[in-house]
Amino acid sequence: MALLPKNLAMIFMVLPYLASMISVLYLFLKQQQRAPTRQEMFHFAWVFNLLFWLFNLTGFVLSCVWQSWTHPEIDVWQFVQLYMLQPQVLFVASFIVVLIGLPFYLVTLWFFGPQARRMAKHMFGT
Repeated sequence: MALLPKNLAMIFMVLPYLASMISVLYLFLKQQQRAPTRQEMFHFAWVFNLLFWLFNLTGFVLSCVWQSWTHPEIDVWQFVQLYMLQPQVLFVASFIVVLIGLPFYLVTLWFFGPQARRMAKHMFGT
C-alpha cells in the first residue's frame, strides 16, 4: 500500500531538487557575482543528479524499514533480495534512472548555464 498518491509522491520527489537547484544558484550568484563557468556548470549538474538519486534511494530504504516495522509478518528484506536484485528488475531500474536522470541533468545544465548567465546579467549588469 502506498503512503501517498502517485502525483503527490512525484511532487515530493522533484520539489527538493528544484528548490535546492534554485537556492544554490541564487547563493552562488550573490557570493560570486558571476555566472558559473562551464566546469562549474557540469559539476553542479553531476552533484545535483547524484544527490537526487541518493535522496530517492534513502526513501526506498526507509520505506522498506517502515514496511518491515509495520508488517513484521512479511520479510521485506527477503523480498528485496529475491525479487528486486534480479537482472531484469535491475535492467528496468537502470533504464528508469537514465530516463529520469538525463532530463534532470540537462535541465540542470541549462539552469546553471544560459539561464544563470541571463540571471547574472539581470542582477549585476555584466
